Order: sequence, then C-alpha cells, then structure tokens
Amino acid sequence: MNARRARQLVSLYPSEWRARYGEEFQNFLEAYPSNVRTILNVIGCAIYERVLSIVSLKMDQREHSLTLMLYAYLSTIAAGVNFYWTVADTPLAAVMQSRPWLLISWNLVRGGSLLAAVAVLLVSLPLLVTILRTALSKKRWNNVYRLAVPPCAALVMLAWMVAAAMANGDHWVPTPWDVTGDWAAPGNWPPLATRWALSFVTFILMIAGLVVSAISVRQVIRRCDLTKHRRLWFTLPSVLLAASLVIIAFGVLSWGWLVQRYAAADFHLRNGGLFSSTNFSAWALSSLVFLAATVVAVQASRKALASGTA
Repeated sequence: MNARRARQLVSLYPSEWRARYGEEFQNFLEAYPSNVRTILNVIGCAIYERVLSIVSLKMDQREHSLTLMLYAYLSTIAAGVNFYWTVADTPLAAVMQSRPWLLISWNLVRGGSLLAAVAVLLVSLPLLVTILRTALSKKRWNNVYRLAVPPCAALVMLAWMVAAAMANGDHWVPTPWDVTGDWAAPGNWPPLATRWALSFVTFILMIAGLVVSAISVRQVIRRCDLTKHRRLWFTLPSVLLAASLVIIAFGVLSWGWLVQRYAAADFHLRNGGLFSSTNFSAWALSSLVFLAATVVAVQASRKALASGTA
C-alpha cells in the first residue's frame, strides 16, 4: 500500500489512538498489500474506535461503568418489551400453563427483570439525591432537566398510543406486535395500511425514546461528582445487574428451547412477532439483545470492581 493511502486510512482513527499507534500502524499498512477487503476492514476498525472514544471520552472507571450499566439496562427494556408482547395474547401463553418447566423459564425472566430494576434503583436513588441537592443549593438545574427526558419520552409515546387508539374508537392500539399475521383482524380495526403506518410511528417513538434517554442520562453521569459516593454504592448494583441479566438470558434461551420442543407449530406462527414476524424470529431478536446486554453488564461490573484497585 502506498504511503498516501496508508496515511489517509490512519487519519480516520481518533487522535488519541493515532498518537499511540498511528506511526506503527501506518508502517504496517505500507508493507501490507492494498485491496478492497483490507481497506474496508481498516475503515470498520476506525469507526469502532471512533465510537469507543466517544463512549469513553473523559470518563473514569466509575463513569464508564455506570454508562455501560445504562446501556445494558435500556437494551434489556427493549428486548423485554419485545419478548413480552411476542408471548402475550398468543397460544404460547396458554402452553406455559400446562408445561411447568416452561413456566419456570418465564418466571426466571420475570425474576431477573425484578433484580435488574432493584440494581438500577440502588445506583440511581443516591445519584438523584445528589443531583437535587446540588440543584437546590447551587441553582444548577441542567441535570434535573436531563433526568426528565426519559419519563417525558415515555409519556410522549403513551400519549401517541392513547390518541391513536381513541381516533379509531378504542378498537385497536398501535403496537408493532398487532399489525397482521396468521389471524383475521377484527372488522372494527383500521385498514391494514393504516395499522402498518401507525405501528411504525410507535416503533420509531420507542427507539427514539431509548436513544435520547441514553444520551441525556449519560450526560448526567459525566457531569456528576461521583467521588462523593462510596465504592460499594455502584460496585454492588453493577454486580447485581450483571447477575440479573445472566438469569434473564438463561431464562429466555431455555424458554425458547422448551417451546421449540413442546409447541413448535405455535412457535413458528406469525401471531405475536414484531411487525408480523414469526414468534421464533421475535424471540431470537430478543435473545440476541439480551445476550449483548449481558456482555455489556458484565463488562460494567468488571470496570466497577477494577476501579477500587486503579
């Protein structure tokens, strides 16, 4: 690879990365054959390092750990909502009542979700108290406004769903799990094209709410003085969150395996999946998100525990 192209590729990486590895990496690229696969691989790695640098920017171990916990929990909410609505009001819910092991797997997910909520409360309540005290004593309300973003996003989505349901006579609520499938829609529901459009708006509001919530709370974490809190304040919740997500992931995976064994036909129907996908596809999507969230949560607990020795 010629020196000019190698230099251009290296320039795609963050400045901190270039200062540490830039010269050595450029020499490596100049000695390496130039082809499309190599260039795309280098560009992909550069994008990854850019994202990583944004996530880690000016963050110590505590801040990084809390941010990873935030991402893991919001991902868990998204996967959990999809998993619940994939099962609710479908024959799969009835199957669980006759199969004890299947119900146990479902309850593992429910119990893990409760533990995850407890972990988030343990770490967020002291932080909220600190923010409110700072706002009252120093008249700094920016973080309070940022913390209001998640509930406001939820209220906007709920208001949209209620308004859309009222507009069609309360016969149908626009959720991405009730569009169409292997069933006949009631006659008083809106036309199929309308259901697709309204459900897509709901889906966009959900995703946007999660994204803006992640951004706003991450900004709060970066702007708070976490040194005032004891190390146990965030190490215990981080470990608890990681453990709870391991339980959830195990419960979801075992649930899918058992359903495939006991009710395979219902598992592959299109009567509860996201945007009329099969129940299996929706379950697989939730499983992947749960597994990714578990990996992130474990990484958050490792950083929290390592902060005590840093």
